Amino acid sequence: MKLKVYLTLFFGLMVVGVWAQQDPQFNQYFFNPLGINPAYAGSRGTLSAVAIHRSQWVGFEGAPSTESFSIHSPTRSKKMGLGLQILNDRIGPKNTVVVSGIYAYKLRLGRGKLAFGLRASLYNYAIHWDEVEYKDGSNFGSIERGKETYMTPSFDFGVYYNDKKSYIGLEITHLNEGKVGIETVDNENVIFASRQQSQVILTAGHAFVINRLITLKPSILVKTTSNQPAFIDLNASVLLRDKIWLGLSYRRGYGVVAIMEYNVTKALRVGYSLDISFTTLNRQNGGSHEIFIGYDLKLFKSGIISPRYF
Repeated sequence: MKLKVYLTLFFGLMVVGVWAQQDPQFNQYFFNPLGINPAYAGSRGTLSAVAIHRSQWVGFEGAPSTESFSIHSPTRSKKMGLGLQILNDRIGPKNTVVVSGIYAYKLRLGRGKLAFGLRASLYNYAIHWDEVEYKDGSNFGSIERGKETYMTPSFDFGVYYNDKKSYIGLEITHLNEGKVGIETVDNENVIFASRQQSQVILTAGHAFVINRLITLKPSILVKTTSNQPAFIDLNASVLLRDKIWLGLSYRRGYGVVAIMEYNVTKALRVGYSLDISFTTLNRQNGGSHEIFIGYDLKLFKSGIISPRYF
């Protein structure tokens, strides 16, 4: 069946001029910290690549689907980190492609390192108006408008501190609050349909080594923006025999997420997550699934640290 939330999730947000969830949210963010903080670039000490695919509300035509690929590495001096990210996000008639370059600078502080990072991104939004279906059968000129594309730059800033067992990070996204979607009202005036809204993202976690077989790692992610309730994700994960991560996340107002990661080798890791939503919508689809794969390649004299807690 056609996804009825085309209007409620997409056009409702366009009308009010904000995006309640303007950037995709991945369940396994703590296995890919670069996705939520540019200052993480180079922190693994190796050339590290991560690919993630997320399918949300399986069974609905036009449901959100997202792919992300990132790669980052420290420089030889280990004082800087460089990274590249590519993201493709689809929901209904809207498709977003993002290409990002990342730079981080690191300072030794106590037992760990303090890093500052900048992400420069180019967003390309494509809207297929002719794919929109309205409940009353009208099209409001959608077919005539066909496909529209908009490009806008965006800049994020992050701070990240970590030692061997703890981390805390802060990111501010969309510093320039780029304009998205220009509609001509008449020959003299234009209006901007929406803007990217700046968000503050806080993450923190700590690994408690219980014994040589079990490590417990609680973590938290909080997203805040103006005029919107805070997004809160609380996670507790257990590392068994330095091989398997098993975790459970709780999201306020949504439900829980079951997460697993398997360290195939010191370099290769794979993961999977399943959303268990408490909302009414969850009973109308096949759930939301996420697949993760990461690979670390040794570049310099220092080897790959195992186990890695983040």
